[in-house]
Amino acid sequence: MHYKSILEIIEKSQGLQKLQAHSLALQKIAETVIPCLPPELQWHIKVADYQHTILYLELKSAAFATPLRFLLPSLLQTLCLKPGLHRLREIKYYVQPRQD
Repeated sequence: MHYKSILEIIEKSQGLQKLQAHSLALQKIAETVIPCLPPELQWHIKVADYQHTILYLELKSAAFATPLRFLLPSLLQTLCLKPGLHRLREIKYYVQPRQD
């Protein structure tokens, strides 16, 4: 019996190829965004998505929403100057649902 590797499976599926490309793009964006955050927020915020000029951030707790809200205008200005994010027009965020 021949088992296919993950790469073989991805190569044969356009949907998985798109998903992999989007995941790699988000990882690259996260490498740009996270260092722009204050150190006390970096471990509590992650890049959730980037679609149609909107960056979506996920917060681990609502406690980080207020500091982020005050930071958003300057963060948006800073990120618009970064390669790959020049089309960014808005940053939205949400609190990660509880994992009970």
